[in-house]
Amino acid sequence: MEDLFTLSISNKEEDFVKSGTDIDLEVFADVLETFAEIPYVGSLIKLGRLANRYQDLHFIRKLAKFLEKEQDVPEKEKEKFLNSLTPKRRKKFYEYLVHYLLRAEDDAKADIMGYIYKERVYGRIDDEMFLRLCSIVDRAFVFDLRALPKYVENNTEESIEANNFINLGLIDNFVGGYWVDEPAYVLNEVGKALHRIMAQNGWYNNTL
Repeated sequence: MEDLFTLSISNKEEDFVKSGTDIDLEVFADVLETFAEIPYVGSLIKLGRLANRYQDLHFIRKLAKFLEKEQDVPEKEKEKFLNSLTPKRRKKFYEYLVHYLLRAEDDAKADIMGYIYKERVYGRIDDEMFLRLCSIVDRAFVFDLRALPKYVENNTEESIEANNFINLGLIDNFVGGYWVDEPAYVLNEVGKALHRIMAQNGWYNNTL
């Protein structure tokens, strides 16, 4: 199966990540030929999936930034995880990730999803949490995610952030306009997992 996971355990990954993260989106040089022989990327080019020059370069950069986050995972660990997936589950992961990476309006989302994937490879989160967190990142406004540490330190029911995090599924127990119990406006297990993953990987330190 030729997909982004094939690229993640290929000897082409390092070169792809280095070249892809260095792409200048303002320079429309014909760089796609550089990646034409790389598993997965080459197949997308041949199938015509990548058609718009700006979108092509942007997608390649996001894919490179995603893969960059799991480069330090030993190849045996990645292979062990991929071998544990049924073909159906692997296809589902692939389809979700490509969808989210294509849609991501900010490279920072590719970084976060890369960290989430790394957590799944190591088995620190399960399949459901992996897909749920990636879905939340897809729907989130990046500046709201950047506000998570401040909210964790000083969370209040009346804050704009609380409403945003409720809508994203990071806070529970807001039913019919009333808090079911106190302190209901703190992050739920999903919210805590997302915050932990981003904090442990230093994502907040690299944001503006």
